[in-house]
Amino acid sequence: MVFLAPPMAFPDECTHFTRAELMTEGQLYPEATDNGYYVNDYYFILDTAPLSGLTFLDSADFYGPVDDSKGYWPVSTQSPFYSYIFSALGILFAKLLDLPIIGVLWISRLFNLMFYAVVFAYLVKITNKEFKIPLLVLGTMPLLMAQVCSLSYDSFILTFAMVIITYLVKMYNEGIKNSYLVIFLLSCLLISLIKPPYILLGLTIFIIPKKRLLENKKQFYAIVGSLAIILLAVILSFGGLLNNLFASHTVTVVKTTFSQSYDISLQGQIDFILNNPLILVDLIAFIIKSIPSLFILDLNFFHYGGFNGTKFLTILYFIFFFAVSIFYCNKVNLSKIKRIYLAVLFLIVYLGFYFIQYLQWTPVGSNIILGVQARYFLPILLLIPLILNLKKDKLKIKDLDHLIITLVIVFLSGLLILTISHYY
Repeated sequence: MVFLAPPMAFPDECTHFTRAELMTEGQLYPEATDNGYYVNDYYFILDTAPLSGLTFLDSADFYGPVDDSKGYWPVSTQSPFYSYIFSALGILFAKLLDLPIIGVLWISRLFNLMFYAVVFAYLVKITNKEFKIPLLVLGTMPLLMAQVCSLSYDSFILTFAMVIITYLVKMYNEGIKNSYLVIFLLSCLLISLIKPPYILLGLTIFIIPKKRLLENKKQFYAIVGSLAIILLAVILSFGGLLNNLFASHTVTVVKTTFSQSYDISLQGQIDFILNNPLILVDLIAFIIKSIPSLFILDLNFFHYGGFNGTKFLTILYFIFFFAVSIFYCNKVNLSKIKRIYLAVLFLIVYLGFYFIQYLQWTPVGSNIILGVQARYFLPILLLIPLILNLKKDKLKIKDLDHLIITLVIVFLSGLLILTISHYY
């Protein structure tokens, strides 16, 4: 995926590349001018790739040297700098090796992938025996693997989302050790400052048995206090929680032009909802109807760029994913009330993404919601095996673990084959 996905083929990759490139030039946060962001323009060539379907085989310009010429780019992000640290290190490493332009893209993607790979391998090693296979399935979802092979900060988010689910299960099975608690809460903070809806993952800690939660009162108060601090940090960081959560942050001129062209206004949308409350019925209906489109027909589990995957392969993967989630014993036997609790958290985050995209990415007065992508829901999909799992004993299937690992490889091969067949 690192080498075969065309340049800038992943969602918003050019914007993420801009931010990582600026960090290599010493700007932890981008400095806007009236013309845009003043950046090295060597990768502007790469930005033509997703529009024209160019691969690394199609343009000699991709192999040109990295030079010091500058240009203006209209858009960047204001996400915490640490979410780009590995992308930036990859770019810096490629520059030090004097690699061509395409090499800078590849090495930067590779650094993100290697960070995920090292952390995830460690998580599989330390997790409870019964949860190793479910964790392996969660961490190798095709869409997830595509995103961690990109320049996107999704790689950082998904890495720490895997940390959260792993340590949640460890605390459920082994008790709340201080080291586990610190890692869990710090991971929640790091990804919540990038995308605030993920703050609700911190509340999953309350599925831990009450006896374990309350056996150390100081520890319990530390949990509640830490979650309150995380919430406060997120609110202060974004100056109002709903401001600029998903859309890339542009300079004033560009953002104003875009918003005016498409009649996008946060306040205008809020006023429209207040004056037309029945629109919520249409929006909820749209959200329900969009589920097949989001996960199977259009933006599916094998989608990462500008093409649709194979519906048959996607359906097969869903059957596989939910079969493992429901029937493979993971030793986290939650009560019905705790399953409902996790399902409610899941639903709040799910609807929250739609709500924010409606306010910030959809023209005022629309009865549909634009801009929602399946990749937004990857961190909360990690909760599925905890919510749905039914088995108290492992299924009596010969070499079950080997079969699951084989199917994981088959579906990841499908992701690679779809990429090759579409672009090559």
